[in-house]
Amino acid sequence: MPPNQTGRRFNLVAILSSMLVVLAGCSSAQPSSSPSPSPSASPSPDPTELAPGLSRYAGFPCQLLDEQELADFGIVYAPREIDLSEGPATSCYWVTSTDIQLGFIPYPSDEARKNKTGDPDARQIEIAGYSAVQTADEESCYQNIALGPDDSFSTLVSRVETDAPEDTCGIATSFTELVILKLRRIS
Repeated sequence: MPPNQTGRRFNLVAILSSMLVVLAGCSSAQPSSSPSPSPSASPSPDPTELAPGLSRYAGFPCQLLDEQELADFGIVYAPREIDLSEGPATSCYWVTSTDIQLGFIPYPSDEARKNKTGDPDARQIEIAGYSAVQTADEESCYQNIALGPDDSFSTLVSRVETDAPEDTCGIATSFTELVILKLRRIS
């Protein structure tokens, strides 16, 4: 493996690790001497709180990431807008220097959501407190966050080349957490 690919992989891993630390630090509370409540006692975030942010980026999904976030993910190529959403929305895809493609799909089609939810390998997971459906194979990881009965967004992380990092679901979760954080800021 050429040294520059090893360095790029290390950079992506380091960037994603540091983003997780930052995101975890943003939600950490001061430790207390009282026992922490059980997970079922913690209120879940209201998914509809993300709807205003989602509608803002639906028409301009490639504006989701700022210059620092592009650099943090190692995105060096211009984004591509693709019409994979319902209504007036388009989707945006970025490719990193380590040959990982990150996709943000505001308002995915009902058919796409049903196909993923009905997939025998679909898993219900939680990302940043929100319920999500995740499907994965050797090349990609798809996550869909429901924001109510009709609204949702999806992220898709795919390996563009065979030597790209294999942890697509780890990368997808980091990316989805960032999307949630960005949508919360708008609300």
